[in-house]
Amino acid sequence: MAANQRPLVGEIIDTFKSRLSKGVREQIGDAQFADLAIMIDEAISIEISSAADLVSEVSKTLRERARGPELGL
Repeated sequence: MAANQRPLVGEIIDTFKSRLSKGVREQIGDAQFADLAIMIDEAISIEISSAADLVSEVSKTLRERARGPELGL
């Protein structure tokens, strides 16, 4: 898990746990919550990577447009 995502993932897990009844929380073990944390972390990482790819494409397009057309002189 990325260190910068740990607080967010923990917050999501805690919010999820708080919405469960005590009986359900007791039936779900720490290992399952740890698995859920890993899945959430992976989903966040995929979305961040996708967003970074989009930003990279936009940056590339902006650089190309800033150069303007070749005059061919």
